Amino acid sequence: MIWLSVICSILLILTAVLIIKIYLMKKDIAEINRQFNEVLRADTNTLITVDGKDKTVRRLAADINEQLKVLRKQRLKYERGDSELKNTVANISHDLRTPLTAISGYLDLLEKESKSAEAERYIGIIKNRAETLKQLADDLFRYSVITSPDYDSPKERLSVNSVLEECVASQYHALRQAKIIPEIHMPESVVYCTMNRVALNRIFSNLIENAIKYSDGDLYIELTEKGEITVSNMASKLTAIEANKLFDRFYTVESAKKSMGLGLSIVKVLVEQADGTIESEYSAGRLMISIRLPLSN
Repeated sequence: MIWLSVICSILLILTAVLIIKIYLMKKDIAEINRQFNEVLRADTNTLITVDGKDKTVRRLAADINEQLKVLRKQRLKYERGDSELKNTVANISHDLRTPLTAISGYLDLLEKESKSAEAERYIGIIKNRAETLKQLADDLFRYSVITSPDYDSPKERLSVNSVLEECVASQYHALRQAKIIPEIHMPESVVYCTMNRVALNRIFSNLIENAIKYSDGDLYIELTEKGEITVSNMASKLTAIEANKLFDRFYTVESAKKSMGLGLSIVKVLVEQADGTIESEYSAGRLMISIRLPLSN
């Protein structure tokens, strides 16, 4: 009986020690998790520290610190490369716009000169190509500007209804050429948001241009009282894989070779800068892009 009591006492002591050890380990792991989330959120150079003496927990913290160092190096490399890319894009777009403007000017002068019908046709082709290149250069420059960390656009209280109506009206000629009659639904009440007017105009213009580019001949636009904007159209030219990549920077499909692949990328950046959300859905050959803007009273 004495030996049984001793064994039970030892087991109780060991159990108590294990419980305490497990408790301390859980406490240290919870602290590691807290610090890890804080480091990721704040993006600082702080490393994770633990006060516990358990070798396994300390090894875990050390391994996480090593991975954090690797992650920081990769992030710095990415940010440096992304910054260099944006600067290069801005420089290239600027270098392209200057000679293209001069070419367009000389073409305007040539149009006033007497020429054969064949020469006039060639000049028209050259002018059309020059305008396309100019638009691509403008898209490059615009994208480099809005993605710059120093970019700051003045905001104002805007009527989303009015800006959307203006954008649809400005695209009337392009819609007519594409033989598209848009179906537009707007609420009776005015929907207000606080953001940059040029940015909101660019969002709607790029969405409509994208619809014209891929539409089979229809276009549906809806604005709700909650600030949700939906632009949808049948787009049989697209595949599901292509539709999922439309927001990717510089991505284009075969049916849109005159595009630099920045239209919807610019939309995504501008919407997120305004603290809004954007998502797309492609089902049964129909492409639908939905935006939610933060409203103001």
